[in-house]
Amino acid sequence: MSKSLHSIIAEFTDQDQRYIERNAKRMAKDMISHADTLAAVRTALAMTQEEVARVLNVKQNAVAQMEKRSDLLISTLRKYVEAMGGQLALAIKTGQGDVILLDGLSSAAASKAKPRPPARAAASQPARGGQASTKAKVKAKPARSASARS
Repeated sequence: MSKSLHSIIAEFTDQDQRYIERNAKRMAKDMISHADTLAAVRTALAMTQEEVARVLNVKQNAVAQMEKRSDLLISTLRKYVEAMGGQLALAIKTGQGDVILLDGLSSAAASKAKPRPPARAAASQPARGGQASTKAKVKAKPARSASARS
């Protein structure tokens, strides 16, 4: 009869169990920080392809194919990362070593994005003063480097 890892750990003292948990968390963080593929990240997070597939509402083989691809849509990558309980953050590293976070493509930005209403025909018609309005409201968010954030 085989024993589960949890039943073996349950036989240790409370102090030993805390030590095991602390080291397991540290080792998991190390695995995640060295992961260079989607499959490696998923494995480091102790998730199976079936679990990710269930959250994404796809079949397991779709997750396997996704993990093998080297070219994914950002929205697909975002959904995959969120299915594992994470948030996608994209960054550019310049030749000078600066890191610029692309906040507009992150998971947080995607969840805040709301569909825009269709453009109104009235916008191109003359304004009250008799002249067509040519002002456009543009809010440009300046790129921020990691060094500028500190």
